This record gives sequence, C-alpha cells and structure tokens, in this order.
Amino acid sequence: MFADYEEDGKQKYAVDMQGHMNSEAISTRLISGKYRNISIHLDNIGHGLIVFLPVAMAIANRSSPLFLTCAALFVLASRLASGAIGLDRSALKGQRTGALILVLCGLAYPLISLGWAIRPASGLFAWGEAILPVVSIAALVVSWRAAPPPRWMVGALAGTMLIAAGLIAAEILLNFPLRKLLPDRANAFVHNRPVVTLFLLLGPVLVLLGYRRQRTLFPVLLLGIVATILVSDSEAAKLGLLAATGTFALSYAPFVWVKRLLAVILLGLIWIQPFFGGTIARSVPDNVIEATKAGHSRERIELWQAFSDVTRHYPIFGTGFASSPHMGSHPVAAEINPAYREMLKVGHPHNAFLQVWVELGAVGALLLTALVLWVLKCLSGASADIRRVGLMTLMSVSAIALVSHGAWQGWWISAVALATALVTLRPFHSKPTG
Repeated sequence: MFADYEEDGKQKYAVDMQGHMNSEAISTRLISGKYRNISIHLDNIGHGLIVFLPVAMAIANRSSPLFLTCAALFVLASRLASGAIGLDRSALKGQRTGALILVLCGLAYPLISLGWAIRPASGLFAWGEAILPVVSIAALVVSWRAAPPPRWMVGALAGTMLIAAGLIAAEILLNFPLRKLLPDRANAFVHNRPVVTLFLLLGPVLVLLGYRRQRTLFPVLLLGIVATILVSDSEAAKLGLLAATGTFALSYAPFVWVKRLLAVILLGLIWIQPFFGGTIARSVPDNVIEATKAGHSRERIELWQAFSDVTRHYPIFGTGFASSPHMGSHPVAAEINPAYREMLKVGHPHNAFLQVWVELGAVGALLLTALVLWVLKCLSGASADIRRVGLMTLMSVSAIALVSHGAWQGWWISAVALATALVTLRPFHSKPTG
C-alpha cells in the first residue's frame, strides 16, 4: 500500500516538474522573442535616423551630431538587447593596442591642453562637441561588427541623399523662395555644410550600392550629387571633388606607390604648416589670387600668415585646445605682424592642419601624422574597391580641411566619421536591378 502511494507520488512529482520545465521554456522563449522584437525596433529606429541625416542637414545645417549620436545609441541598444554585444570586453576583441593608444592620446591631449588655453571653459565645450560624434561613430562601428546594418539602409540613404540634393539645388536655382519665411536661408552659403556632407557620403554609398547591382540608382546618385556640388557656393566641396577625381585616377597604379606618394603629400602638408602662410603668399602669383577672389583667396592667405606666425611662438604644445576663436585677444597677438594681425579675430584659420598646430603644437602634429599613417596601413589590407574609395575619402577630407571649416566643428567631424564608418562596411550582395 505504502509502495503504491510512494510510486504515485513520484509520478505526480515527475509530471509537476515536467510541467514546470515546460512553462519555464515557454517563458524563456517569450522573453527571448520579446527582446528580439525590441532589438529589431531599436535597430530600425537607429538606422532610420542615419537615413534621414542628409535631409536633416539640408533643413538644419548643424543637426548631424544629434542624429548621429541618437542613431548610435539606438543601434548599440539593439545589439545589447539581442545579445550580439555583451556587457564585457568582448566588443573590443580584435582591436589593435596601437590603435586604442592612438585614440586615447587623441582624446586626452586636447583635454590636457586646456590647462594653458586662454578660455578653458569654452574649450571644454568645444572638446565635447568634437568628441561626441567620435564616440558615437566608435559605438556604431562596434555595433556593425557585431551585426551588420539592415539591407535597406544603403538604398534608403541613397534616396534621402538625392532628396537633400534636390532640396538644395531647387532652393539655389529658384533664388531661395523660403527667404521670406526663413531670413537666415537667404544666402547660398547656408548649404555649404550639407553639400560637403553629401559629398563625403557619396563615395562610400556608391561602393556599397555597386554599379552592377544598382545600375539605375548608382549613376543617378552620382550625377545628382555632383550637379548639386557644382551649382552650390561650396568651393571646398568643389576642391574635394577635384581631389577625389585625381585620387580615383591615381588609384589604378600599384597601391604601394600610391600609398607612398599620398603619405609624402599628407605628411608634407602637416609639417609645413608653421611656414604655410608665408610660403603661399610668396609662391602664388597675383593673377591667380585675382582669378580666385570669389573664394576670398587674398583674405585666406593673410589669415594663414597670421596663424602660421602664432605657431612659431608656441611650437611644441600650442596655445591650448579651441584657442583659435579667441586668438585676437591672446597675448601673442601683439607679436604678430600688424599687416595681418586683425585676421586673428576671424575665429579659426580655415585650415584644419594649421589649426592643429596653433592649438596643439608639434605634439598635435605627431598625433595627426600617426592617424594618417594608421589609415593608410588599414587600407593596405582592404579590397580594391574599399581601398579606392578609402583613398578618395582621405584625400577629399584633406583637401577640404586645408581650405575651409573649423577643425572641431561637430557637423564636420560627424560627416567625416560617418563616411569612414560606411567605408568599413562590406557591400551587400543582391540581384542586379535597373
């Protein structure tokens, strides 16, 4: 009797345990499915923000850091929710120690230099504006390495780039029809930032699209963005386009020779900056300056002369991060040639290489040199298409940086960073269309 009761008890216990295990399995599947749905929604929102970025820039020309930061947060949250990225150091596996040291030095030294900057509080704000897109794009690249972006992103991004280009071209060609409603949009230069952003994104997006896979969208995007650049007032984007075209032709030569040539050019541009203004003033003929006066060439040369003189007074450590906007009131201004001393009040030298020297000195130039050499080394192991677009992007960024924009402006760093991140992706393989 007791044996029968004990046997019945064991069977009941086994049934209860089996039911409990089944309910746990169902619960686990439900939770897993819930997190998977959350991950998909977060992923779509994040990449949707990246897709909308070109249009946002056409509407508000400093909005890209906000969109890029929010996109990175959503995509990173998506990877965490899906388990593609763990809350440990696994996400940093495969990263070279040298690259991490370079990044840390690049983040730390500008912050340290605020100790001798003329306005450390405003410098700290500028440091934050510059670092935010860098950190955001690092998170985005790590997320993309864990799991690639959705296939629709590149095609949708190409579409919004065309929309943004159409909005910009229409507004310029129709003589700014919105100026009565928005007086700030009554000049063509308000489109310079979105035009530069579109240009920098063009090469990486074209490679990801692929001519054989998108035989209609590929040429339409290429012609649409190039036409917008040509009708715009962005001389910097036009110079970048010229640099990209030359690099494209050069890229068909043996890579080892191309790499050496471009390294010499870029390192030469970095280390000539303390003498750049005087060299340009002596070597550029007056008729060339007159022919390019629409781009304010004479004023730029005087600007470069003034800031080049500053670098020779602070050659090693510079004047401190983000000191350029206040250089007119800096003690060094009294020692600059009166012929162009007033140009120190412009805000920045319109030359990122020179701005690095002015604010961070030879130490900053060494960090910039290491960055250029690291990029060239990374491209050495890439496929032919990625290598080509990587070189074109590098030389385009360098050409634009040489003549225009503040080095630490958030929109500029966001454009460069997003273009760089897109270069790290591999083209999606799909059936040809068009």
